[in-house]
Amino acid sequence: MASVIKKLISCAAFGAFTLSLAGCSGVSFSVDTLLAAPKLTDEQTEIHEALISAVGRNITLKYPRNGNYRSAYVVYDFDGDNVDEALVFYEYSSAESEGIRANLLDRDEDGEWYSVKEIAGAGTEVDQVIISAMGKGNDADVLVGYQGYTGDNTFEVYSYSDGSFDRLGSDSYSLLEAIDINSDGTDEIIAVQSTTDAETAAVSARAYLIELDDGEIVKDDGIDMCTGVQSYVKAYSGKLEDGSPAVYIDELNADGNLQTEIIFYRYSGLQNPVELRSNNLLSICTRPNGYSTADIDDDGVYEIPSTKAMTGYENAVSEEQILETTWYVYEDFYSFAEKFSGYCSVSEGYMMTFPSRWNDEVTVKIDSETDEAVFYKYGGDINSDMTELMRIKTTTKEDAEQYIYDGYELITSKGQVQYLVKLPTNKRETLILTIDEVQNCFYTTD
Repeated sequence: MASVIKKLISCAAFGAFTLSLAGCSGVSFSVDTLLAAPKLTDEQTEIHEALISAVGRNITLKYPRNGNYRSAYVVYDFDGDNVDEALVFYEYSSAESEGIRANLLDRDEDGEWYSVKEIAGAGTEVDQVIISAMGKGNDADVLVGYQGYTGDNTFEVYSYSDGSFDRLGSDSYSLLEAIDINSDGTDEIIAVQSTTDAETAAVSARAYLIELDDGEIVKDDGIDMCTGVQSYVKAYSGKLEDGSPAVYIDELNADGNLQTEIIFYRYSGLQNPVELRSNNLLSICTRPNGYSTADIDDDGVYEIPSTKAMTGYENAVSEEQILETTWYVYEDFYSFAEKFSGYCSVSEGYMMTFPSRWNDEVTVKIDSETDEAVFYKYGGDINSDMTELMRIKTTTKEDAEQYIYDGYELITSKGQVQYLVKLPTNKRETLILTIDEVQNCFYTTD
């Protein structure tokens, strides 16, 4: 998919270049914000003009790097009056003014935007924005995660009510996720917080359930997370097989591998089965970096990947191995069940599950000239001639037509990317799939 990615990056770079030519009065942009920031909408332009009227033109917009809200302008009905307000993130360009500013803007009786209040944020970058009625009221509380100079993270909770924009409190974090974990009808915040022992330098972490009580941040006693974690990569809000809410947390361990922990609510508190039974469960939840947790079949239950050498690669050195990926779901009572198994392409963003008749009979090689994954009937030697069963091509919509003309068929599309398959015309081999079988076994993963 390298050529596909290069083409898409070139388009993004050109868009960034043309935006820099067009310019936005009073705002400077860094390279990362150019790629994240399209041209301002009419509403954002009105908000922007009101902002610079209040704080001046010497500002740089700051865009959240993660989460659902990626714009410097977060437009939302924060106070529940059926009229949207706007929260804008920026920093002053002057050397003596350091750190992020959060400015809440509202409309007056004539519908004109005005600045209500500016609050100094707790960092130099905006990590993510979470909007949730944490206080169990109608108003939406805003949790903003900030990144500091030293890589430390701090979240602050803001509230806008009765015309007053206030900071309710703050705390440190390594990872945040909003979810109604206890099924009470309102979201809670799951925060993972890490601490370092001053004497041993050992790092430990706990996950906490955070709520608001009478405008104050409160958290429970927390539960232990697995040891040896270097960084927390991403959290996914989903559910378990029984339908109860759960947070799946991907993290990097000391060996540079990804591992996953699962947080859910039971017996009046958070539970983490992977940490409680790490000797038995952690190996299933650990695999090479890049193989992220995913809800493969969009049923809300996330699957956790585990890898091993593909058939025929068992004795190959690790650098030359192609991996077979098995996806597991947590079944409760400290056990996992296999759900899918097959070939997962991290770089191309897809999973081809193997039908039962393919088990131990099929292997995969990469065609270095075409960047295609080619599926073969395994004959006992990965380096010998084998019967080709199919090949998968990832391309852009623009280039797909030439492949279809050459006998490829469309599996599925995702955005500007199309996934194609070429099946042999000679169908006497029973391992050759139909196009319907290919489509039923194929899933996109990112």
